[in-house]
Amino acid sequence: MNLRSAANLIRNEYRERQTAADEAYRRAMEAHPELYAAEKAVRAAVLDGADNVAELERRRDKLAAGFGVKRAAPRCAKCGDTGVVGNEYCDCVRRRAARETVGFSAPPFAFGDGDTDVFEGEDKAIADAAYRGMRIFCEKFPDTKNVNVLLMGRAGTGKTYLAACIANELERRGFGTLFLTAFRFNDICLKYHTSFDAGRADGLNALLGADLLVIDDLGSESILKNVTLEYLFTVISERMNAGRHTVITTNLTSAQLENRYGERTASRLFSGRVCLTVALNGKDLRR
Repeated sequence: MNLRSAANLIRNEYRERQTAADEAYRRAMEAHPELYAAEKAVRAAVLDGADNVAELERRRDKLAAGFGVKRAAPRCAKCGDTGVVGNEYCDCVRRRAARETVGFSAPPFAFGDGDTDVFEGEDKAIADAAYRGMRIFCEKFPDTKNVNVLLMGRAGTGKTYLAACIANELERRGFGTLFLTAFRFNDICLKYHTSFDAGRADGLNALLGADLLVIDDLGSESILKNVTLEYLFTVISERMNAGRHTVITTNLTSAQLENRYGERTASRLFSGRVCLTVALNGKDLRR
């Protein structure tokens, strides 16, 4: 979805919420004479230019809330759900366009739900450090030391869980977050590479523009000629250059990653200057 369509969608949804709220308020006034009287008093005060309009409005709104109705509020405080700030599209439009194009499939995990007691000994200490480090990463985001995070380890050690915790926490804080499997990432790049329709770049632009991009289970996807290696390198590089954050989970070792994706991509994944590598090598929790 392009930015213009996303902005129209946001505006239309706000109008629909306003219409629904107005109808609920009308029904509440019909059912509760005291609310109708409060509304009437506000309108009379406005017409008369009275000084107590704000007080009457607060009294009316409190009464309406007691009957379970309230005015529709915009979801974006920055643009008021108009979709624009000044002469530019609001950040909420960019996030909505990306979401509509790519989707957001992060499992509903949160840091508070995690229990590292399922690990034992050194594995538990490593897991505790990983979760503590990723909490700090989220707290400092986007002003973090590292723009990339690589979560490595055997299958079933909690990498996807931890990545979902990061994505959901930053999503909750209002950042534009995309969470997708390596297969889905591959599919988006293939569409851009092989199609020529007007919206072919929407998916790739979403990958490049997200505040946080999570690619889950890198190494499980097929290697498509002229697509997989080339676009993975391009997306990671472009995001690094723009200072945007990427989290990758993988079951592969560093040697396997370099062998599969090449030295250029591996160097970016393992660069200590920009990438924080977290190794989770406990037992397979799925078993």
